[in-house]
Amino acid sequence: MATLTTVEILAYALASALYLGYLFTTRGPVTRVARMALGVGVVAQLVEIGVRCFARQNPVSSTPEAVALVAFLIACGTLVGGLRYKLAAAGAFSVPASLILLVLARVVPSDAEAPRMGPLGMVHILLATVGVAVFAFAAVLAVLYLVEEGRLRHRRFDRVGREAPLATLDRLALRCVSIGFPVFTVALVTGAIWIARLGGITSPEAHRPEYLLAVAAWMAFGVLLVARVGAGWRGRRAAWLTLGGFGGTLVVLVFYVLRYAV
Repeated sequence: MATLTTVEILAYALASALYLGYLFTTRGPVTRVARMALGVGVVAQLVEIGVRCFARQNPVSSTPEAVALVAFLIACGTLVGGLRYKLAAAGAFSVPASLILLVLARVVPSDAEAPRMGPLGMVHILLATVGVAVFAFAAVLAVLYLVEEGRLRHRRFDRVGREAPLATLDRLALRCVSIGFPVFTVALVTGAIWIARLGGITSPEAHRPEYLLAVAAWMAFGVLLVARVGAGWRGRRAAWLTLGGFGGTLVVLVFYVLRYAV
């Protein structure tokens, strides 16, 4: 598994450098090579996930494995987005995030002292992981929207400005949030049931600050959906609210990682 991890990190690092270079260099074969490097990393990580599952280290067996799964899902989303839409510039933001999360997942020790989750706890972790990954890609699209809008407003028609149209980025971000919100909602519900089975609000698990932050992030995305559907929010305001909601989920993820890193 160490060899596979090394291949993943090197592939993601190369893809990150190439996608970042795409923002500043001529187009040429940069995007194709970046996509190939990212594909190698995704395939290597998929194989490693299979190997770890065989060794009873499935993607929801511990916090590091869940973080690695988030990295994998973000990388997959970037790969699919680059093939389906003109989202090469998105890789400059999403692939470095996958690289950082993967490195963190492999340097943080497994939370051996965590309570046994059982099927319900695993479902909760899996859904929360998927929700965070989808929100992360929505945040990447929001960042790309703000960058493109700013460059277009200042008439800087360079590489980022020639990416997918602003309306497409806005629509895709909404689609991601619309998918991630119900997934994250079910994750919160299953998490509450899991905590109740561990002892309810009197248990130590119920007093962790990340749970309140997760609810706050969920509310932010709920407000975003209501504002977009009811008040017709689009564009810049929706992008900033998307980033605000993802900021909450990112803080929750950091809390989980730091708890077992120190």
